[in-house]
Amino acid sequence: MSTALALLTGATLLASGLGGSDVAALPDVSAADAAEGSARIAGVIGSIADSGFALDTPSGAITVVTGEDTRFRIPGVDDPGLDDLTIGDHVLAIGRRGEGGLFHAAVVALLRPDVSVPIGGKITELARESLTIRTERSLVTIYVDGETRYRIRGVENATFADLEVGMKVLARAVLRDDGSLLAKTVAAAARPRRIELRGQVTAIDGRTFTLRTGEGRDVEVLTDDETVFRVPGVENPTIADLEVGDLIAGRAVVEEEGVVRATHVVVVPDQLARVSGHVTAIVGRTLVIIKDGVRIDIVTDAETEFRIPGVENPSISDIGVGYQVLAVGTWEDATTFQAVGVGARPPQELPTTIRGRAVQIGDDYLIVATSRGQVRVLVNNDTKHRIPGVRDPGLDDFRLGALVQASGEWTADLALTAHMVAALSPGVENAQGVEAGAGRPNAAKAPLPAR
Repeated sequence: MSTALALLTGATLLASGLGGSDVAALPDVSAADAAEGSARIAGVIGSIADSGFALDTPSGAITVVTGEDTRFRIPGVDDPGLDDLTIGDHVLAIGRRGEGGLFHAAVVALLRPDVSVPIGGKITELARESLTIRTERSLVTIYVDGETRYRIRGVENATFADLEVGMKVLARAVLRDDGSLLAKTVAAAARPRRIELRGQVTAIDGRTFTLRTGEGRDVEVLTDDETVFRVPGVENPTIADLEVGDLIAGRAVVEEEGVVRATHVVVVPDQLARVSGHVTAIVGRTLVIIKDGVRIDIVTDAETEFRIPGVENPSISDIGVGYQVLAVGTWEDATTFQAVGVGARPPQELPTTIRGRAVQIGDDYLIVATSRGQVRVLVNNDTKHRIPGVRDPGLDDFRLGALVQASGEWTADLALTAHMVAALSPGVENAQGVEAGAGRPNAAKAPLPAR
């Protein structure tokens, strides 16, 4: 947060008009007074010395220096001075900032403790009991409580939960005794309409880029300090790391003026890999699947796009164990996959019999590549084995590439515990390869999962 308490508005405190009872709270602060300095701070007096006072403000304690030329404005007091101020007074100081964090006051005006001041800007962060907004000059944190009232266009009985990052708000707040701001009211424009970005960058101009969509439409997209970028191979990327020709996926909001403002911008790599399977576990933002008997972690983050049939604005919280997922992205290492997009569908009733090619054979399992994906088939002492021409067959009689049919029961992690496994074709002795679809997919161009 800026130490400059232009907080209380840069020019908004005086120039934009306080209105109503607020004007009465500053009866003698004139345009001439305001012209004495370009900086304004407000807060609660914490201590008083011979040459000034310490002011507790929303951005911390500031030492205010006064002198013979400082004019004081205290309602009801003739020829007021520093001696007429007391600890706990709420004051506004107008002047200039000096070295060492000092503030040299040209004008000091006493504020009524209950006076509220307008603070306008865009929400950049929402916490449990506060919101942070960006004004024209600084970031301001404003606290709320059970008495704070909310007005949001198009929302009945609005509450704090209806506020969103990116909303433009006008709050009226009072200074508390510790110098922090407490909102009495928060008014916001209608919720911005959210859209998805998908297309190719055709031009870049400052903080704006032009995106050509798949329909051939050019869209001007504005970015700001809150826009999150992700560019492969670039740490802490910004719009400066975008290039004409980049393929983009992301999200944006359409503001009242029709301006498209990006919240997330992801440069899609030219070469994307795919990985699919059934979710066996979810750890934080990581989906766990099993491929060829090996655990694969599909890592997602705030920029990962999700597609789930019938779910509006889906997220990882809409995916459960047993879901079939298809992720596109890049391999970070042999078992970690960074997902740009994830398509998912809920588990369907699984058949008790599967058929496919044996792509891996272990001591007590087979990996079978089926039309639905790879399935781990577990065998035990109760499993019956059938292989044409082989008497009393066992698992070691199966060969890679054999067409296999297995029936049994599904486990919680979507393996099939087989009652019976039959080889419908012989397969290849000492095969060095496996059927298509087995193992890790090669990197290949691929669109994000379709809706």
